[in-house]
Amino acid sequence: MRQLALAVLMVLATVPAAAQRPQGPGGPQRPPPLPDHWLTLDSLAAAVGLSAEQRATVAEPYGALNTVMGEAARRRAQLRQEMQASLGGRSFQDLTDAERTTWRARGDSARAEFEDFQAEADMWHATIRNLLTAGQQTRFDALPKPVLFRAGPRRGPPGS
Repeated sequence: MRQLALAVLMVLATVPAAAQRPQGPGGPQRPPPLPDHWLTLDSLAAAVGLSAEQRATVAEPYGALNTVMGEAARRRAQLRQEMQASLGGRSFQDLTDAERTTWRARGDSARAEFEDFQAEADMWHATIRNLLTAGQQTRFDALPKPVLFRAGPRRGPPGS
């Protein structure tokens, strides 16, 4: 039960509203990183009360969901490394308008990629839900949904 509580707290801590930024002494802070997995199978089983048979049935879509989350985490890390390398120590604010436009286009492309990851995760999440009884679905619905990216505001070209 303690593992479930920790897992739920960890996931809840990673889902702040996209428009809100935690404030620290120096101003806005970055939100915590998104997880590379959802709940553990043990935590899920305990939270919704899975039977041994249901646990075996849920194991495949649960594994697929966590695979998608891991792929999204690896892609986020790859994009972060590429961005840091190409910026060469400069901040986004130090870029020219043309460079910012290029980065925004790359961001839109990445957003589409992560929307696809999220759609697949949502599909596996729904598959798991559909394998549960009505009572279990209520408990399942109370769990935090897997979140693979934070959708920031879409921006137009500079000066728009």
